[in-house]
Amino acid sequence: MNSFLTRRKVLKTGIGCILGLVAGLANALPASARETIGYTIAIKNVHTGETFRGVYRVGGYYVPRAFRQINHIMRDHRSNDLHPIDPRLIDVLAKLQKRCACAEPLTVLSGYRSPATNAMLRKFSRNVARNSFHMKGQAADIRVPGKSAGEVHQVAMSLHGGGVGYYPRRSFVHVDTGDIRHWTA
Repeated sequence: MNSFLTRRKVLKTGIGCILGLVAGLANALPASARETIGYTIAIKNVHTGETFRGVYRVGGYYVPRAFRQINHIMRDHRSNDLHPIDPRLIDVLAKLQKRCACAEPLTVLSGYRSPATNAMLRKFSRNVARNSFHMKGQAADIRVPGKSAGEVHQVAMSLHGGGVGYYPRRSFVHVDTGDIRHWTA
């Protein structure tokens, strides 16, 4: 039984390495060729200036190296706390980016928020939820370069990927992987 588990681990590691290699090679290709091999996204943290541009998923396999970078970029910039970002959120953001025909990185205003940061923000705004999906790594507040918040809101709504909040005064859109619902603040 131990040898079976060992062989299984070796096989999983080998498959992971092969898919990681495919993703790495795909990132070296032109954007048009990349999309036929894997799912791509480009994001930028507005607070740190850090960016990720590349393949994050090959078929049904999420690329661990890509998610380590994505988790770092979408961390709580106030506390530097990291939390795993929900792969479904990245799928929604990638679809949104593609539908908006945006070659520039999506601007992330807020990804993961630690409970302490969320509590602090709640003191200053009634629009911050007590049990925010940000604290679960399942939400992002974004802007799309070259698109108005209203346009991004309409595209996000058409995806039916979860919650969509429209914040016209602050010119951003909230996207999460919770139940499908929408609001305007």
